[in-house]
Amino acid sequence: MALHLTFLDLLGGLLAAAVAADVASRRIPNAVVAPIAAVGLGVQWMSGGPAAAGLSALVALGVLALLVLPWMSGKLGGGDVKLIAATAIWIGPSRVLPFLALTAVAGAPVAYATRLFHIVRLRREAPGATPHGCHRALPPAVQETVPMAAAIALGAFAALQWSWP
Repeated sequence: MALHLTFLDLLGGLLAAAVAADVASRRIPNAVVAPIAAVGLGVQWMSGGPAAAGLSALVALGVLALLVLPWMSGKLGGGDVKLIAATAIWIGPSRVLPFLALTAVAGAPVAYATRLFHIVRLRREAPGATPHGCHRALPPAVQETVPMAAAIALGAFAALQWSWP
């Protein structure tokens, strides 16, 4: 566990970069996701050996499989799915279920805040418009998506906190 704490600042910085990119462009760059997965494998290897790293990788594949349907139905973006799986490697198998549950719980306020922002933006850009329709065409940039990287980061740190003494 002490090894996880040593790299906590790195995880925080990478997740902050993912959140910033997701909020700004609704995209999570692979250049942020890949280091989270790589450092996560390294942390797991150093703290528990190759078996721990392998198990973390298998758990991440399971998380990917679990999230294929939400991704295919458009509920989650591809970057969100990759970020969750990469973070699951770092979090470790023993905390993956709390991580997923806490991420889902954190997703609700993030989604509501995004919805509120979208309504305000919609009213500013297209007076007379409602979230359910409008009387004139909206600019193509007005699209409602949720920056789930924020919820993923919150879920990760909550899951890590959950297990600290």
